[in-house]
Amino acid sequence: YNFDLKYEWFLEQGEIISLAAFSKTIKNPVNRVVAADATGTQRYFRTGDQADIYGIELEVRKNLLSDSDDNPILSVGLNAAYTNTKQDLKDIPAGDENTFGTSFDRDSDELEGASPFIVNTDLNYSPEFGNYKPKATVAFSYFSDRIFSLGAGSLGNIVEKTVPTLNFIWRNEIGEHFEANASVMNILNPDISFVRENTGVGDIIIREYNLGVNFGLTLKYKF
Repeated sequence: YNFDLKYEWFLEQGEIISLAAFSKTIKNPVNRVVAADATGTQRYFRTGDQADIYGIELEVRKNLLSDSDDNPILSVGLNAAYTNTKQDLKDIPAGDENTFGTSFDRDSDELEGASPFIVNTDLNYSPEFGNYKPKATVAFSYFSDRIFSLGAGSLGNIVEKTVPTLNFIWRNEIGEHFEANASVMNILNPDISFVRENTGVGDIIIREYNLGVNFGLTLKYKF
């Protein structure tokens, strides 16, 4: 089943406060599972009969500065969600229906890929100077630790650690035909880390890397 309850409060032009609660049930959830052997192979299985999801979500958009026509010049937005997930786990025997099998030493776990906390926020500045209409956006996003692969047997889960992301985008419309845009993506350049839990000696880093900071510049002419 799927249940959603939302309350929306519209303020001035372009402004909103929204609060939502949701609950879902997923039948036969599919998860990535890492094998409890020397190969560490990762495969997808229908790991249980049911997964239950519930949570709340808050959305806010507020104008901080407007022009004489009430068009927003400076605005801020926020979207934040908390999600709780729980699925039952069962052993999957290898046989006619399944080429490979898997088993677990626990009866339940969180869903693979589901972060309990997700936050997205942005700050937008869009003034007008005659034919020059720039728009600058600073956007921040965050997700908390989430399961990347369920650990089979007594093997700990592989978890993707928290990642904060900060981007800057600057769009410039100059007249009717010309546009010049610039961007700086992944400004914080955080470590992307995957760790194995429940090893007996603490979390062990399986893989870690950086995506790097990406600078962009585009020029457009519309005929």
